[in-house]
Amino acid sequence: MGHTIVAINPGSTSTKFAAYDGEQEIFTTTIKHSTADLASYNSIIEQYKMRAELVLAGLRKHEVSIADIDAVVGRGGLLYPLREGGTYAVNDEMIEDLKNAVQGEHASNLGALIAQEIAKEAGCGAFIVDPVIVDEKMEVTRLSGFEGLPSKSIFHALNQKAVAKRHARISGSRYDKMNLIVAHMGGGISIGAHRLGRVVDVNNALDGDGPFTPERSGTVPSRATL
Repeated sequence: MGHTIVAINPGSTSTKFAAYDGEQEIFTTTIKHSTADLASYNSIIEQYKMRAELVLAGLRKHEVSIADIDAVVGRGGLLYPLREGGTYAVNDEMIEDLKNAVQGEHASNLGALIAQEIAKEAGCGAFIVDPVIVDEKMEVTRLSGFEGLPSKSIFHALNQKAVAKRHARISGSRYDKMNLIVAHMGGGISIGAHRLGRVVDVNNALDGDGPFTPERSGTVPSRATL
């Protein structure tokens, strides 16, 4: 038997979660949230207890005992920049920063709160992995061409690093031994330059820097007129 791990990915209109026995998936599910479901909440962060209850109900439905859970992992949200990717334990300071939306409101802010809520019941640790504010950029890549507005690192770090590590493993190499260009393509698009295990340059996907996407206008010409 491996360790039982619960992973939670809150989105703006859904909560995805799964349970694993080591690397073996026990179950995965997605709960959709309609506009009516969320209308009574004044902010995104107020939704975390409701979503945590839905995750707990899902675990009971799939007969995953709370007492058997060894770790709960939530999607990392908009914290202050972290200068290195990896796994971080959820603590009170992190929770306060997310509740106060120190870097803005986003559904990803719910990940650590939901993880902590479930971890308390399970008596185990709560964690986030490669949150969206991982900032491993080289100093030269912070230059934006406009003084006072440096290039920020806000991107799909979790998916980019996971795919890069998988590619390295399949290739018989190691992530920290490779130079890669990785593109995440979803509602937002981020394109990162990975150098020896660090994302040394990437577009600010949250704010629309880079290519146009299904949910972002992308970078537009500064002199353009309608």
